[in-house]
Amino acid sequence: MLKTTKRVIDSETQTHDPQTGEIEQGKLMWVPHRTRSQFGSDWFQMAQDTLRMINAHRSELGLEGIVVFNSLMARLDFENFIQVSQKDIANELSMQPSNVSRAMKKLDDLGFIRRGPKVGRSYTLQLHPSLAWKGKAKSHMTATSHAKRDGWTVIKGGQGTLDV
Repeated sequence: MLKTTKRVIDSETQTHDPQTGEIEQGKLMWVPHRTRSQFGSDWFQMAQDTLRMINAHRSELGLEGIVVFNSLMARLDFENFIQVSQKDIANELSMQPSNVSRAMKKLDDLGFIRRGPKVGRSYTLQLHPSLAWKGKAKSHMTATSHAKRDGWTVIKGGQGTLDV
């Protein structure tokens, strides 16, 4: 069985055992326990207003647009990037690829997503950082300010654009 003793810190580099008088030289180091998310590794933060905006655009997006958006959200990677082919989404949702393409164009036109560079045969996508975020908080602030700087806005359901 491991025996523990209480030591007294004398200085930044020295401790002593009050029972035996033993002196030890060294440095103490705190290693915090990293808490793990109850959701595992597949989670992101989402603004409740995002759900309101999806609902506000339900007539433009239709059910297909909403389920394509949900499929994209399920694939959200760090810094809000998404790498998936329209064919994969179509297969997952049992939809025609042309319907997936049309839904993604609507999401792009509304500012929910934007296209990035091509990787292989498909474009990378990025979700607007004001809608949801997967990544570090500091990076979220940077991404939000870059979206604003670049003029990337989300059209708010019939009421102009969303301030990000």
